[in-house]
Amino acid sequence: MINRKTTGGFTLLEIMVSLTLISIVFVSLFKLHSSTIHLAEYGKFQSSATLLARQAITMAEKELEQGSTLSGDFGEAFPGYEWQAQISDYPSFDSTIIPEKTAERLKRIDIEITYGDNIFTATTWRYIGSK
Repeated sequence: MINRKTTGGFTLLEIMVSLTLISIVFVSLFKLHSSTIHLAEYGKFQSSATLLARQAITMAEKELEQGSTLSGDFGEAFPGYEWQAQISDYPSFDSTIIPEKTAERLKRIDIEITYGDNIFTATTWRYIGSK
């Protein structure tokens, strides 16, 4: 009769269960890391787009008299970023809010900054002073 002593090893079932748990943890960590990277990129876009919108508004202000659609990019400093501006007149007139002569000189500027799938929009108003 052979006398076998129990060794202190792991069974195949214990190893399979531990590998399953480790893989679930790693998949969760990778998803969390991916989400963090995406959030950081979106935050960077929002920060950059806010500053670039100011620049685009300044460029659009040069064309306030025409009331048109303008577009462009930001050159080599911000490759891939593009802007579009829509200049329009004051949409409705209410003399209790603003005098008619003032409303005629008020322009609305809608700015859209795009970078890939990200879109940032802003709206501002400018008054064209009397000539």
